[in-house]
Amino acid sequence: MEKKFLSLEFVDKVFPLPNGKEYVAVKDVNLQIKKDEIVSIIGHSGCGKSTLLNMIAGLDTVSSGGIFLNNKEVNGPGPDRAVVFQNHSLLPWLTVFQNI
Repeated sequence: MEKKFLSLEFVDKVFPLPNGKEYVAVKDVNLQIKKDEIVSIIGHSGCGKSTLLNMIAGLDTVSSGGIFLNNKEVNGPGPDRAVVFQNHSLLPWLTVFQNI
């Protein structure tokens, strides 16, 4: 039996709105990915794909549930995960070191 490499368990992400209400961006996501498995996350604009990837990368926190990489909970960014952003985010007036 192959071990899970990445596991998302009942992951929710809720953003507070200025009017006191909440926006549910991701709701009840469950996903298990095995080592060396390739998975695509597809969906229409605004459905939560980037939010989900940001939580997996540790760039954003989950509102509830958990994300586990090699059975360790993801609580922040780490050298074992990365995101390649859709748009460039380098600031041309800064040095390479300053951009990093």
